[in-house]
Amino acid sequence: MTELFSIPTEQAVLCSFMDFAELGDSIEQMDVADFHATRHQIIFNHIKSQHLKGEGHDAIVIWEKIRSNFNESSQIDETYIMELSSAMALPRLLPTHIKTLKDLSSRRKIAELGKQVSVIAGDTTGYTAESAIERVQSLASGLDSTVQAQGTFKIADVAKRVVSNVIDRHQKLHDGIDPDENILKTGFIELDNKLDRIDPTDLIIIGARPSMGKTTFAQNIFLNLSVNQGKTVLFMSGEMSSEQITERLISCLGQIPLKSVRSARFDSDGAGCIYKATEILNKCSIYINDKSQPSLADIRREARKVKQSTLGKLDAIVIDYLQIMTPPEKSGNKVQEIGDISNGLKKIAKDFGCPVFALSQLNRSLENRPNKRPVMSDIRESGAIEQDADIIMFIYRDEVYNKDSKEAGTAEIIIGKARNGSTGTVRLATDLGRATFCDLSPEYYTQLQVVEQSAGGGM
Repeated sequence: MTELFSIPTEQAVLCSFMDFAELGDSIEQMDVADFHATRHQIIFNHIKSQHLKGEGHDAIVIWEKIRSNFNESSQIDETYIMELSSAMALPRLLPTHIKTLKDLSSRRKIAELGKQVSVIAGDTTGYTAESAIERVQSLASGLDSTVQAQGTFKIADVAKRVVSNVIDRHQKLHDGIDPDENILKTGFIELDNKLDRIDPTDLIIIGARPSMGKTTFAQNIFLNLSVNQGKTVLFMSGEMSSEQITERLISCLGQIPLKSVRSARFDSDGAGCIYKATEILNKCSIYINDKSQPSLADIRREARKVKQSTLGKLDAIVIDYLQIMTPPEKSGNKVQEIGDISNGLKKIAKDFGCPVFALSQLNRSLENRPNKRPVMSDIRESGAIEQDADIIMFIYRDEVYNKDSKEAGTAEIIIGKARNGSTGTVRLATDLGRATFCDLSPEYYTQLQVVEQSAGGGM
């Protein structure tokens, strides 16, 4: 079996660190765990401590530090320190040596992870199958060398990047180019204007009571992402089968009644609509998983599969819906369980660098209010969701409660929270028979403005 350490390389690195004071940047790249030998860990720990304090760290200084500690001096003597210092240090080879130690350190961590996985797998008392998977995935995510830690930046450097970006966007506008062409959009003009933008790490909650059309609304958003913006979307459908979802997508894209698609009763024009919709879907990068009651581990696993099959491309994850997900730990406390799920979804958005849209049921209590438009507190087990979410939207269709409503055929999208945008209400046209939400005509808004002004003048 290949040894996952190199004592000579560790010695060469320590020798360079003690002999050359100007290697501070290289010292900061290293961690104690990058050294295998215990005595080398002790030596490096003192070197780094001295460096961070802005003080010297040659062999004499390091030996004095070690000598003052009984446990350390029992493992390292003065002779060894002097032998390290007297060796020929070659700073030009230091980057190569550091890379070697980093590689070996990662492999040792992988080997250690294998041992931990074995223990977790055998602990049937402490872990359920789902929580075991969650724990293993959490441990494995720490090995991802592609994830860079957040750094501390001088404001002048950040300002240069921001101004450069602003100027670039301004120039594109001047040239007639859309500067936001790569920014994710819902596809609804007024709603996008309100939200301003959807960032790659956002958690977006779409809440509504049953029959309001939240699944259809979410499907319209991810259809727009894929069809019109060329994005890759993963849809986790815990409530409907992949076939049912696809029927809805065909109905929407082909603008043919969903009832006709499901019953297979349509004429030649309808057949043409279905064919056209299918042709569009064949070109879409949409992935559907219809496992009932998916867990956070399921979502992570499927997201990784999508990224592998698309060479790293995943632009959005949509989950239908939050309350039927399997929590990491079943505590019996629904508020705590939902909190764990919402927190986990936010982490998924950050880890995968793509927004997560999660549908949410609302409390039944709003049915008892005269005004049944949802508010933030109507989200079931809402505390943690309100905190974790970057955007929270509610859907309200007046015709569900008032059969003679003058607003029949429209829906209110109520923005309850928008971390970087504006709250308020946007109206959309609806045709749920064709699984469709769409922008209202300019004439509708003109007429609405007239009505609102008239109502205001009469007061």
